[in-house]
Amino acid sequence: MLRFLAGALIIGSAVIILLSLYTFYLYTHPRRYITSVTPQDLNLNFEDLSLTTSDGIDLAAWLIPNKDSDAVIIVCHGYPADKGDVLQFASFLKDDYNLFFFDFRCMGKSGGTYSTIGDKERLDLAAAITYLKKRGFNKIGAFGFSMGGAVIIMVNSPDIKAAVTDSAFANLESLVHTAYGNLGWLRFPFVFFTKVHSRLFLNLDIKSVSSLKSMKELKFPILLIHAESDEIVSVDNALLLHSANPESALWIIPGALHGQTYSIMPEEYENKILSFFKTHL
Repeated sequence: MLRFLAGALIIGSAVIILLSLYTFYLYTHPRRYITSVTPQDLNLNFEDLSLTTSDGIDLAAWLIPNKDSDAVIIVCHGYPADKGDVLQFASFLKDDYNLFFFDFRCMGKSGGTYSTIGDKERLDLAAAITYLKKRGFNKIGAFGFSMGGAVIIMVNSPDIKAAVTDSAFANLESLVHTAYGNLGWLRFPFVFFTKVHSRLFLNLDIKSVSSLKSMKELKFPILLIHAESDEIVSVDNALLLHSANPESALWIIPGALHGQTYSIMPEEYENKILSFFKTHL
């Protein structure tokens, strides 16, 4: 009996390790989504650009110019989407600002073979900031959805004068727990082995991927937007971020799921974000 139980334990552990490795691979090597819409489809003039990060990753980008503005807003998409995914819901800013969109590494048309869901992506946003400063922009704002919002907070650049995030996560570890939440008690070994795989293959401690830590010493004013019924990044993330920095502005949109914040009340969404940037940027 003991030999049988030991064998079952070994086989069960091996299955969990292999399955966790498989899901880890899927999360870090997401399917590339390349949205068909471009600024041209919205009758917008734009520059199709490429920039390179400090670790040598080429990023695809768009600059939508506004000759009447000396300020630019960097728009950061979520995981595992691309710049086209956030183009339409952020394009309302075009009348008042220059807009800069880019694909995070391993997504859209950018280079890179794996995603770290927020860690190395900080280098991508830093590259965008460096590029825009070289182009002569000194008034830089940032607007990010989900992972993009978390990256903006984690970069915490003094070059960013104001930021708006929508559905940003507080830390990657809690997001991993949520991802395996439907497994019941089995989520604990899956989370554990995800941490092991991250260390082994990416030299990454997922606890270090935390916008909550940066939020406490944020260098710019920020508006936190979150969907009340977000099933992917729970609203608790926004509450934690706000409690870490009570000077931040917080807007929770009733009844909205992940990605529905704009569609539920588009006019108020646009007005609130525009008002925030006009005040702080």
